[in-house]
Amino acid sequence: MTIALQAELSRLGSQFDPLSEDYITDPYPHMSEARNLAPVFYSEKLDHWVVTRYHLIRHIFLNPQTFSASNANSPVLPPCPAAVKALEDGGFRSVPTLANVDPPDHTRVRRIANAAFTPKRVAEMEVFIREIAVRFFNERFQAGNADVVRDLAWELPVLALFRILGIGDDQIPRVKEGSWNRILFVYGRPQEEADQVRAAEGMAAFWRYAEQLIEARTREPRDDFTSALVWTTDANGDRLTPQQAATVVLNLLFAGHETTTGILGNAFRRLLADRQSWEAIHADPSLIPNAIEEVLRLDSSVIAWRRRTTQATTIADVPIPPNSKLLLLLGSGNRDAEVFPDPDRFDIRRANAKDHLAFGHGAHLCLGRPLARLQAKVVLEEFSARLPSLRLAPDITLRFPPNVSFRGPLSLPVVWDK
Repeated sequence: MTIALQAELSRLGSQFDPLSEDYITDPYPHMSEARNLAPVFYSEKLDHWVVTRYHLIRHIFLNPQTFSASNANSPVLPPCPAAVKALEDGGFRSVPTLANVDPPDHTRVRRIANAAFTPKRVAEMEVFIREIAVRFFNERFQAGNADVVRDLAWELPVLALFRILGIGDDQIPRVKEGSWNRILFVYGRPQEEADQVRAAEGMAAFWRYAEQLIEARTREPRDDFTSALVWTTDANGDRLTPQQAATVVLNLLFAGHETTTGILGNAFRRLLADRQSWEAIHADPSLIPNAIEEVLRLDSSVIAWRRRTTQATTIADVPIPPNSKLLLLLGSGNRDAEVFPDPDRFDIRRANAKDHLAFGHGAHLCLGRPLARLQAKVVLEEFSARLPSLRLAPDITLRFPPNVSFRGPLSLPVVWDK
């Protein structure tokens, strides 16, 4: 290694900060620089080893014996004592269950969740999702201008999730608030102690809501996912504990709609910024499924995930100590030129777009990916057919949630010819 490269790596390790304002605004130049300099490096500001290359990330996902998922839902930075106390006082009792537990415990819970979250249950959602998309178009997309996120993507995914979970539509504000608190507390960096405490209190309230839902379905089962989750048994005839079931529901009440909101926002942004692509899916809707995969590759709604080493190991010949925290840059792996030629180009016909890491890989592959893909497909079919002249509003400034993992525009103004 040359002295110049050593100096560059030292600078990268000391300055790389995925919670900085410029990174949140556009992480991809930072990812590109990191990927070109090193397959793995230590970030001093985050106290994580950062992994940048596609094949290394896949390898880590496939080897839970060495790279545990135990920290996947832990705060990325240690919370202050007052915030920890607010969680405890609020009755937060979530337990390792799916995303943050390794096989064989993960395998048992995943099988139960799969039994409740069946392909049939997802397929039956298409008519409902299409009805919502058409209703939102008729009610909110008639004036020649709208906001794709606020008028469509913010609400549609949570309505679809509620239909599966068996939750009333009036609970949207409560669940969206709980999701935002979780983004800030677990994946972000609230600057002030008071902000941390408020986020922790919101997290605890979100947990109690999930707990109450499980208690209600235990007493009075219905024909919904939540009841199936409570009452489905494993090979030994055992059900999930109430805490495990509530944790699964809590995670779905967050990731089950926030990620899809991000997918929809990112999809409209990328397709409308590339006029030929929008016109292509309008003319030929059969291009939409692969266009969605290309959006997931180029601009994923989950750009990073975490693991922890269970023992001393090496990554790309770099020694990694035991109990080290890893930040896997999925957004970087999805733009690795060794896998995706001309990786920064948006190509809705890309042959291997579906090889992206946006839903993870291996045992922890995202449970809700079929539902997310279905929603994106239906929405793009309906809106590309009805609004061929749809385009991004001029001079917009995009804002994104301040966290290391979840990414999608908070607002996306659009205009069209009436």
